[in-house]
Amino acid sequence: MKRFLSTVAALLLMLAVSAQNFEPNTKWPYLYENFTPGTIYFEGNEKSSSNLNIHLWGNVLHYVKADGRIYQSSDQKVMRVEIGNDAYIFSDHKLVRIIAHEGTNLLVELVSGDFDAMRSSGGGAYGSSLNSSASRDLSSLGFDLGGMDHPELGLMLQEKQDGRTIPLITRYYFIIGGQQIEATKKGVEKFVGDDRADALKQFLKDNKVKWKKEESLIQVLRFLGQ
Repeated sequence: MKRFLSTVAALLLMLAVSAQNFEPNTKWPYLYENFTPGTIYFEGNEKSSSNLNIHLWGNVLHYVKADGRIYQSSDQKVMRVEIGNDAYIFSDHKLVRIIAHEGTNLLVELVSGDFDAMRSSGGGAYGSSLNSSASRDLSSLGFDLGGMDHPELGLMLQEKQDGRTIPLITRYYFIIGGQQIEATKKGVEKFVGDDRADALKQFLKDNKVKWKKEESLIQVLRFLGQ
């Protein structure tokens, strides 16, 4: 029994370490380490379930069909996307994760690939060949990413660890009345304008807002909703 428990504990530790060590790469340019069961909610109370992931080129939604191939979902009429325990919406045609909400106002997170940094570091990227217009866009940057043009999931999994690491950028936004606002001091000052400038200044001072901390941004979200 003790040996069994020790084996289980070791496996759980290995899985935890694997999850912590996951980094998207040009053979697996996805936000999640695996395609994960999820649900897409559409207008009209319609929904669809599939194994989902977010491709970092454009932060678009990919899903796996019964034929084992990967397809991109349109964002038209999509109200919400759930992947595992995470909830997303489309904003400016990109999937952003919901961090907090106050009524219909949201604080969201956008995690995207820093392809400019990869390009400036020199060298091309590795990945499956592309045959779409997106392929030409990527080639102009020196990249050739996997996960495009309906590839087979099984083939991608075989080469999953062989690509060049994609660095990530995390940005936060407020969505107020359907308008996307950068979650920065400059972005918020521009949004509130002169009418609430003094109130914002006092609020930031009283709450010692740190613009890179989610706890502080949630406070700002509440202020904006007042």
